[in-house]
Amino acid sequence: MSKLQKIIAGICAVCVVFFGFVVFRIAAAPNDSSVKLAQIPEDKKLTTEAYKDAYPLEYESYMKNNMGGASPTGYGGSDPGVSYLEMQPEMLENFKGYKFALQYDVARGHTHAGEDFLATKRLPGQKGSCITCKGSYMYDVYFKQSGWDYASKPIDEVKAPIKDDQWFGCSTCHDPDTMELRVYQQGFVEAMARRGVDVNNAPHNDKRAYVCAQCHNEYYFTAEDGRVNHPWDNGLEPEDEFQFYQSGQAGGFQQDWIHKDSKTKMLKAQHPDFEIWATSVHAENGVTCVDCHMPYMRKDGQKYTSHWMTSPLKTVQDSCLKCHDESAETLTARVKTIHDNNYKLQRRAGQTVAKAHLAVKAAMDAGVPDEQLEGIRLKLREASFYWDWIAAENGNGFHNPDKCMRVSGEAIDLAHQVIEEANALH
Repeated sequence: MSKLQKIIAGICAVCVVFFGFVVFRIAAAPNDSSVKLAQIPEDKKLTTEAYKDAYPLEYESYMKNNMGGASPTGYGGSDPGVSYLEMQPEMLENFKGYKFALQYDVARGHTHAGEDFLATKRLPGQKGSCITCKGSYMYDVYFKQSGWDYASKPIDEVKAPIKDDQWFGCSTCHDPDTMELRVYQQGFVEAMARRGVDVNNAPHNDKRAYVCAQCHNEYYFTAEDGRVNHPWDNGLEPEDEFQFYQSGQAGGFQQDWIHKDSKTKMLKAQHPDFEIWATSVHAENGVTCVDCHMPYMRKDGQKYTSHWMTSPLKTVQDSCLKCHDESAETLTARVKTIHDNNYKLQRRAGQTVAKAHLAVKAAMDAGVPDEQLEGIRLKLREASFYWDWIAAENGNGFHNPDKCMRVSGEAIDLAHQVIEEANALH
């Protein structure tokens, strides 16, 4: 054997030893299959504590939702008592005559869902439909027993048997028997079926979006029985949803309230996170809510899904930089720019809508009859819905920057038309 051959043989031997060691370490390291399905006692399935020992990493990360703190960009956050009404005082005019003018706080982590729901000033006088997205009790107990009957009952009656540890928890997103993701909010299931989508037989990656989307969306309560429904029959754009309400497709539902000043029949937009994300660049590339807000992580060799459902910028290495080839500082600055620009335009839209309500009121006070204000009120109803569609969304523009800026712009334009037309009548 020549000297060169000996060198090559030596290198090959070293490579065999090295890569053999790597393969051994990978094979020996714990992986996802080491997480065994636990049998949760029947009377504990709706609690979170019962899953603690079986799924410690998921439980530990989920409890981080109890933490407060501001968002890395200064928008949102999860501290208690942070009021949108104080930050955006135009909302006091825009929600005049409606319960959102009483209290409208920044949403905290999912662990606080039941606590904050029970404490809100908007709760008295509501119906049972309000608990639909506050935990799986409504499905595993109420819906399985008697369908949507709970939705039209007084909220005090419906919430009475629910214990403190039976609100939002593991069973809200996972089947307690199999721990598979589950989409059971029946309003969402039915609305998607009308669009030709069978959510419970959808590909797994789609379900990773639907499990969040079933509650993070625009909805209304039907006038007939109070069940949750979604205005998606015409599409997911805000214009499609507004047309749904205007065309009578919502049945007996006509408005959430009548504005105290302008006497306009108002629609309260909820939080259309799903609709805004659905046509985003992330959605088009198969990136779901879970990828960003609940990224895969590792601890002691164990891969797990983080259940700390927070701003991706708080877990930027795992949420963002696995796809984006830039520094955390550059990416955070880009997101903050999107937030800054969206917030400025959304505020301008809200302020213009507030002026539009007052312009209609001034026309009424000047004696302009209702029949002359009918078309103007319709534009005001639409302008307010578009403004609120963006204001109520949780991503502050980031989930789909172009769409959010467009919709805020449409709200501003419509509100200016209302002001000009109302002023021209007196």
